[in-house]
Formats: sequence, C-alpha cells, structure tokens
Amino acid sequence: MDGFKTAADMLKEEAASGDGAAFEEAYANPDAPGKLVQITEDGGVTKEIIVPGTGWEEPEAGDSVRVHYVGTLMDGTKFDSSRDRTEPFEFDLGQGKVIQGWDLGVATMKRGEKSKLTITAQYGYGESGSPPTIPGGATLVFEVELIDWKSVKDILGDGGVIKTVVREGVGWSKPQPADEVCARFTAKVQGASQPFYSSAEEGEEFRLCDPHFCPAINKAVATMKLKEQAKMLVKPQYGFGEAGRGEEVPPGAALEIELTLLGWKKVEKVTDDGQVMKKTLQDTEEWKRPNSGAQVTLTYTARLPDGTVFDEKSADAPLQFTVDEGQAPCEGLELAVLKMKEGERALVTIAPQYAFGEQGSKQALAEVPPNSAVEYDVTLSSFVKAKDSWEMDAGEKLAAAALQKDKGNTAFKAGQYARAVQRYNKATEIIEFDEGFTPEQKQQAKEVKRSCNLNLAAAQLKLGNAVEARKAADKVLEGDSGNLKALYRRAQAYLATADFVEAELDIKRGLAEDSASSDFKLLLKKAKHQQATAGKKEVSLYSGMMKALGRSTVKDAAPQADAGPESAADGNSAGTSAAAQASEVMEQP
Repeated sequence: MDGFKTAADMLKEEAASGDGAAFEEAYANPDAPGKLVQITEDGGVTKEIIVPGTGWEEPEAGDSVRVHYVGTLMDGTKFDSSRDRTEPFEFDLGQGKVIQGWDLGVATMKRGEKSKLTITAQYGYGESGSPPTIPGGATLVFEVELIDWKSVKDILGDGGVIKTVVREGVGWSKPQPADEVCARFTAKVQGASQPFYSSAEEGEEFRLCDPHFCPAINKAVATMKLKEQAKMLVKPQYGFGEAGRGEEVPPGAALEIELTLLGWKKVEKVTDDGQVMKKTLQDTEEWKRPNSGAQVTLTYTARLPDGTVFDEKSADAPLQFTVDEGQAPCEGLELAVLKMKEGERALVTIAPQYAFGEQGSKQALAEVPPNSAVEYDVTLSSFVKAKDSWEMDAGEKLAAAALQKDKGNTAFKAGQYARAVQRYNKATEIIEFDEGFTPEQKQQAKEVKRSCNLNLAAAQLKLGNAVEARKAADKVLEGDSGNLKALYRRAQAYLATADFVEAELDIKRGLAEDSASSDFKLLLKKAKHQQATAGKKEVSLYSGMMKALGRSTVKDAAPQADAGPESAADGNSAGTSAAAQASEVMEQP
C-alpha cells in the first residue's frame, strides 16, 4: 500500500530525529500502543496495536477464538458490532469461516490484545461486497479485541486424537518421554452420559514412555503444559480398538476424555550410557548449577535396592566436598550433583560401576554389597562456584589446565578412562583461547594441549572409541607432523576401523622417523595380519554367495590372500578391538 510505513520505518525515523528514548522504548516493548504491523506483503492486511496483549502465545489454525469487534467503512460508517449485541463472536481460526483478512490478522494477536485491522477488498468481500451494508471493492476497518481462545489440535495429524484446550497451562515446558507424570482424567464412550472410568482426584502417576490406560492418554500428555486441562475426542485406534474394554467399552468405540496434567517429575540421564539417572522430586526457580571445582553442600539418604539405608547426611551435619576432587562418596553422586540446581531435591539411581563396583563398601549405617546398585535421595543445599575459565587470567588458566591434566593422568593410571577423558577435555577447554597470553605462556599452553591430546587418544582407545582417538591424534599432528606417539595411536585407531591403507601410511611415517622402533614394527605385523584375515573373510563370503547361486567356478576365480610368515607370530585376530590395542607400551600418558 502506497504511503504505508512499517513499525521499523517509523522507529528508524525516530532514531534519526534524535528521539532515542522512544526508539529504545519501542524495542523494549515490541507490542507498544501505536505499533504498525504489515501482515501481508502487499499491504492488503495491516494491524495497528491499540492495547497490547499479555504473554507470548498466539492462536493457531483450528483454534476456537472469541473476539469483540466493531466494523466500519473507511469513512467511519459502522456496519457491524459484537459489542452492540453484548455477546462475543466465536469462530474457528484459519478454517475459512470468516473473511481472509480476519483469519490472517487475528492469528497475529495475543490474549487480551486490542488492535485495528485494515483490510482491503481482496482480503475482505471482494468486488461484489456484501450488500446492502458493504459496497463492492470496499476497504474495511475492524477494531478487534481477542478475548481468549480454545486450542483445538489434531495432535497426531491423522484425526485420531482431537484435543481442545479448556484451560491453558502455565509456563512453556512440556514433559519428556522419560518423565514421570501425574494426570487426572475421566473417560466415557462417545455420546454416553456418564464416564465409565474416573481417576482419583489426586491423579495417577506413570512414566510417559510406558503405556497407560489407552494410547491417547500418553499422546496427549506429551503435548500439554503444567495444569493444562483439555477435552479429547479419541478414535478407536487410540482408545481400546476393536477389542473394546469388557462391558464398559464396545468394540470399535470412540471415546471422550477429559484430562488435566497435574505435574511431572523430570527424569534425565546423568551419564550417556544411562547408568546414572536423576529424577527431580522438588524443583526450584534457580538456574545456576555447580561447576568443576565448586564447593557443594548436600543432605541425603542413601539406600540399597531393598530399601536398606546405608548412609545419611542431615541438615545438622551435611556433606561438603569439592566437585571433581574425588571427595564424593561415589562417582555417580558427584556427576549427578553437577546437573542439580541450588535447592533441588532429586532421586539419583546409580549402577554399580558408578557406585562401589565389584568391591562394595562398608558405609556408616550398612555395608554395600559387591556389584550393587544404589540410590540417593539428595538435596543440593548450597554451593559456591569455582572460577570459570573466562574469569581467570592467563596464569590461572595455565595452572588450572595443568591441574586437570594431572588429574586425567591419575584417572588413566587407575583405569578410570571415562573420567580421564573428561579431565583432558576440560584441560584443553580452559586454554582453548590464548588471547592475552605472553609468548612464553602460549608455548606452555601448546605443550599442555599436546600432552592432553596424546593422552586423550590413548584413553579413547582404551574405551574403544577409535574415531575420537583419531581426532585427538590429528590435533597433535597438525602442529607436530612427526610426533611418534600421535602417529602410533592414530595408526591403531585406523586399524580398529579397518582403514588399513591409512594405518600403514602412519606406521611407515613412524618408521621413517625411528627405523629401529620395535613398537612400530610390531604394529606393522599386526596391520598385515588383520588385513590378510579380513581379505580371507571377504573371499569366504564371496565364495559362499556364488555357491548359493550355483557358480562352482568361483574357487578358481577368487584370488587367495597370503597372510605371510608373520601371521603365526602375531597373536591378534582381525577382530582385535581398539580397547585391546590400547595396551601398547607407547600409550602410557
């Protein structure tokens, strides 16, 4: 539309004219009164905000919205008004039940917002108009107040569960599959006067990933916010299907369900392997979490799987320790604390390898048997964070990185390879950026990184992570192409992934640097043996395939691999893992 100015245009003019306060205020409150919004690119639908709405949500297509409106022509002639009827107008948004300008304009509004929509004939009643009140080709002006809306969603996209939000939830988060939710609901056969099932007033608790009552319950809860209340129309496939439910639900019956999400307990993995899990029992508005080196204060009750309490710390005598110093009762608890917020109470379930392992442990109140899982009902009472790297000066960064490297070496020698990986990664993160370092400090940082990446490659090989081991070796070789340890460990990583050509190239580079190296000579034998064995397996597989097809001549056609005289002396098979290969002399950090 000619002459139309967007809100951005007007704000730029204000800023240019020196009215900086108005410019800042408008951006601080993007829905300020008087703000102009161009809804369609051609200017056919525009909006001027009169009274900003609340929150950030806007209705979506399919939602049932309630509005008050006053409609006028451009000369001010009123042709319709819900306010004159003292009754709001309700319609389903985006379904073509009103003029297109309304569907587009109301979809940009927030709850309680009052705005002026200016709609050209193209998005209104066209060239024919709506006689006798609206002439053809008329541009219309509507003062619209969005009172509220009920969210109506086909939540699965196949019409199987249609959910109508009766009462909006609070916040923005929704439960995740592993969470334990609490929901209250009633269910009845479609069209019935009474429900055939009603949960207790306090609701029912279940894991969202576990089937509960009928499939529609889990599907719907996953879309809900805290305290949200909804009604659902459920087709048989998401109810009780063709089997029905005894005398209560006939075969193939649709259901009507009323559902309220009362709350949930967040369940999350502490470790990637899922062997340490944390379930939040009492959440907090805090958001900060402890970091490595933080001083933490805990209270807890520690139990065995049968409920036996083996240790306890109260508010009168809490446990205090420094994170990542090996001072916690067990590794799993220390890792969980790093994911907790101040004031949070959680149930931490820990598998034996992160608890007291094969040895077990004699604790204050009872003995933890060997290979026993444990759980801690723990509250993080308070903590004092350690300095983050961005708060440190160059000297502090170097000292902190060296300390983490030394802790990584200690963990490696103790066989705690996953912890060693964490330490080495932490060390390199601290000195990743060396701005402000003196030349001497930059050289020191380079040496720490080199050492950490060499040791990181060794630890990753021990864990069987060949690709990660190769990445760590690559970093060393980028700045030191002849580093023997890096070449050796990268060659091992290549062997673990059957990349024989790359492995042999690294081995030969190592022998070029040190032709007398018994380590590289032994690794070369191993590489040839693995490659030969792999070749034999391929021949055998090929032969089997051809025989199955009746090709008896394959034996003559397929080339035979020669393992060579070193095979008998080499005790490693083609299936040797990266972890097994990591036992070489050159891998000690």
